[in-house]
Amino acid sequence: MIFLKESKSLLALFLIISLNSFSQQLIIKDFQDESVVPNVAVHNTLQTLTILSDSNGVINLSSFKQTDSLIFSHVSYEKRILSVNSISQSIIYLYPKTQVLSEIILSVGRNRENKEKISRKVSLINSKKTELDLPQTSADLLYYGGGIRIQKSQGAGGSPVIRGFEANRVLLVIDGVRMNNAIYRSGHLQNAITIDPYTLERTEIIFGPSSVGYGSDALGGVVHFYTKKPKINNEKIWTLTGASSYNTTLNHKVNNFSVEFSKNKWASFTSFSYSDFGDIIMGSKRNHGFKNWGLNKYFLDGNNLNSHNHLNKNSEIQTNTGYSQLDFLQKLNFKISDDSNIIFNIQHSKSSNIDRYDKLNEFNNEENLKYAQWFYGPQERSLFSSTYNFLNNKNWLSKGSVVAAYQNIKESRNNRKFQSLILNSQFENVKVYSLNLDFVGFEKDKSSFSYGFEYTYNDVNSNASGEKLIQGNPSLISSNNTDKIFNIPTRYPSDGSNYSTIATYYEFRKDISAKSNFNIGMRYTQTNLNASWEEAALIDANLNTVNTKNSSLTGSIGYVMRSDNNWQVNTNFSSGFRSPNIDDIGKIRENRGMLSVPNKKLKPEYAYSSELGLSKFYNDKMNVFSLNLYYTHITNHITRDFFQILNDQTTDSPNTILYNSEEVITMANINKGRAYIYGFSFDSEAKISENFFFKSNLTYTRGGSVKNPNPLPSISPLFGAFYLKWIDSNLKMQLSYRFSEAKNPEEYSKGGEDGLEETPIIGYQNKAPIYNGMPSWGVLKFSSSLKLTKNLKTILILDNLLDIHYREFASGISSPGRNLNIVFEYDF
Repeated sequence: MIFLKESKSLLALFLIISLNSFSQQLIIKDFQDESVVPNVAVHNTLQTLTILSDSNGVINLSSFKQTDSLIFSHVSYEKRILSVNSISQSIIYLYPKTQVLSEIILSVGRNRENKEKISRKVSLINSKKTELDLPQTSADLLYYGGGIRIQKSQGAGGSPVIRGFEANRVLLVIDGVRMNNAIYRSGHLQNAITIDPYTLERTEIIFGPSSVGYGSDALGGVVHFYTKKPKINNEKIWTLTGASSYNTTLNHKVNNFSVEFSKNKWASFTSFSYSDFGDIIMGSKRNHGFKNWGLNKYFLDGNNLNSHNHLNKNSEIQTNTGYSQLDFLQKLNFKISDDSNIIFNIQHSKSSNIDRYDKLNEFNNEENLKYAQWFYGPQERSLFSSTYNFLNNKNWLSKGSVVAAYQNIKESRNNRKFQSLILNSQFENVKVYSLNLDFVGFEKDKSSFSYGFEYTYNDVNSNASGEKLIQGNPSLISSNNTDKIFNIPTRYPSDGSNYSTIATYYEFRKDISAKSNFNIGMRYTQTNLNASWEEAALIDANLNTVNTKNSSLTGSIGYVMRSDNNWQVNTNFSSGFRSPNIDDIGKIRENRGMLSVPNKKLKPEYAYSSELGLSKFYNDKMNVFSLNLYYTHITNHITRDFFQILNDQTTDSPNTILYNSEEVITMANINKGRAYIYGFSFDSEAKISENFFFKSNLTYTRGGSVKNPNPLPSISPLFGAFYLKWIDSNLKMQLSYRFSEAKNPEEYSKGGEDGLEETPIIGYQNKAPIYNGMPSWGVLKFSSSLKLTKNLKTILILDNLLDIHYREFASGISSPGRNLNIVFEYDF
């Protein structure tokens, strides 16, 4: 009986204690990228008890009472207050501050790292940085990374240029999957616009060669887009967001609707966007002094054979620059265990036909336009991927991710010359299969070791046909008669081609002290290319098959030192490579008696870059300036030149072959000599007062060939931007100024990549035009946002305030003049 009474007393005491305390283990995560947040201080309101989250973001609240109110605080995140009895989820999200001491970078080394420990320049673009600008496309978004120039040839344009490299020398990545494929060309590329900016959570830009983590093509740098990830066990089960924008001047309409659903074990994120862009209207104020440059005086009715040059009533309207696009994203996030999850990712983008504005403004002679039609068919990109993430906490495999992906890319080129019935069309379909395995061997307080493997396979299918159209009433129409359709040369190998890569890499990071760290990494890559043609002329010249195998070993080493007085010095040496793809080797094209042919001996080109960075932080790192200097040396530079075919028997000269019954001069891409690019970038941020913030960036680039006097392409003139922002609780305003210096005509590349013919004509010599080069320019933009209610915000963006006429360097289209964009954003 005594024992029973004592047991009841102990049980009663236990129940009383249980009412006042509990055992609960939580994980604290970043709301934006869902990464764990270590060293979060949690204390009660009286501050009698404080505990910290561990390196995995885990915290145990069992020491607190059920009635306590807890304050979650971290130097990089907004403070959050929650009562213990209101916490019903196993995850607590913290919201990053607008200004943080050390941003987390995900892309360098394909692993998380504090930005202050990275030995090269990296820019992070998130919603905070673009909230007052809302770029129309993901290409325009990249302006806000600083140090990137965007080239455009038509309304649906956007080819990023980083440190003098463009197109297939800059690597685009989406959610860990490389977008660059076997037909990415060395000219201008517009594939960045296939990513919906409304679905992006963050975009990271790595400047300089980055082949250790990413392989071929990362010579100028890497642009890594991260789409939003659905959050499991979120506080809100349903989250509805959207935006509608209308440009009153350009007649642009963009609408987005997104929905997120969150449960204990899984979550979903769905997004739809539809964009309808009108014709671009250029600015009217011509500070450059060229009265008629860029004016769109004439246009053709492309659907009528007997069309003549129509006079454009308003020559500042760039006719045939409008287009539309539909974007869809679906993500599903499933929790497998406390230490693992799997994400299914579906993306689809499809545009309307996109007119090539610069081609439609070419003249065949002084009176007639050259083309009645020149357009890209609908550009389609589909992505299906699955990502498995896990924590293992074992030696040499503490955590990792496995990404399996399939991409299907479709594009076409279509043209019909003035007063011709023949419509020529080339169709390309690329299917890409890839597998990425990225592992962290160990990750301790002072060192980390990561490694991984990559495999990609590109299957390229190229078709082409010509069709004789018939005159309908009133437009040209297809005859629907197979007799009117005939074969024409394909853009890429007519009998099929494929391109594959297999690679392995490692990266080691070590903290030498609390103020310094270094990193070292290497990557080995092997590429295989196979292509074949059906054309008899190529068979006779023994050019009908190409089989190449290349291998590359690249590396990087970097060092960062931080002083006690807030100076930081970082230095980095890295190498990168670009292995020849199908576009480099497999493009057969005849133009004015010149025939591009395959070069079976084409080898990878390499870039070796040295970088020195100097940064100074003030006022607890709220104010900062940084200067980055770099020099890049290029070997085996791939360029186009005359090419001899010694075993050809169709003609007497090794410089020509017989093609389509005509003797033509042969040219090919070759490895020719060495080149160099050097420059600097300057970035600054300052908190002027509690509400005023200032930001600026400046980029300088120069380059040339070691033994060749011809200039390199894509070398931008000096350019930059300044931003002044005012922030209050409900109202935010920003005034920005973007500018570019002039580019002299003698500094333009001879191959035509820089578009010298798109610059003003200042005279003629022997009937040949003399070009001025691109004039300098500068434009102002004012934007503001007002929070109308808890769930509704409006944004006004007045771009090109002074209505300046200008063109970006190497662009074939004038930028918009003064225009007003009205945006409404909602969140429920």
